[in-house]
Amino acid sequence: MRGIEARYHRQALAERREAQAEHRARTAPAPSDAGWNSDPAPRRRKSKAAIALEHIHAEKAANNRSRWSCRHLELAREERALRKENAAEQERWRHKHTGTPQTHEHASRVNQGALSRLYHNGTIDADQLAAAVEIAGVAERIGADVHVRTASLETRVDRTPVGDGSFFEALGAVRREVAYGAWRKRLGADAAAVLDMIVGDAAGYSVVARRHSMHARRAKRLLIDALDAWPAAMRSACRDVDEATLAAAQAGLG
Repeated sequence: MRGIEARYHRQALAERREAQAEHRARTAPAPSDAGWNSDPAPRRRKSKAAIALEHIHAEKAANNRSRWSCRHLELAREERALRKENAAEQERWRHKHTGTPQTHEHASRVNQGALSRLYHNGTIDADQLAAAVEIAGVAERIGADVHVRTASLETRVDRTPVGDGSFFEALGAVRREVAYGAWRKRLGADAAAVLDMIVGDAAGYSVVARRHSMHARRAKRLLIDALDAWPAAMRSACRDVDEATLAAAQAGLG
């Protein structure tokens, strides 16, 4: 009895396997010789009618341009000059593999500052660039070559009483000057080299390194450390010089 059951069981398993194989064969996708190919699709040949239609459109466009040029001689002359300039620009920057010809042309005509180049190549970030701009503004205002010899508010506030918001402009200016004095004092003997990289026609750190007889890496490190120190100097100045302090200084001058 057990032998009969085993034989029927084996027969059922065999039939099941056959049914599964038949189902897989019936539902399998059809074989394809298509594969991954990055080559562009072959261009289809244009019919004679399509070629003739293109010629008609091109001739019509040329006639339209000719009639427009006859009616607008000055504008046509300007357009021809612009086309020639664009063609020459494309030819000048054909060897560049990144960026547009217009971008390279603009960069070639603009005197890019050293700090701007450092920002664009990732040496300094946006916060450090903003700090450099603020430092340069303060330094140019009070004289880059002159130390802030006094922290006395009486020597820095406007003596004219106003009520139109100039008070807060004066407060910001005083805070920046106080911050600049502390920031420059912190730099010590390296202040001149750092200011050469920030103020006026700022030079690159390689140029400044040669000018001050130091390694380029040290000049670069001095610049980055100085820019990173500016926010702390500003926070300290904001704590030391508040509205009440400036108002009292102005009142003492009245």
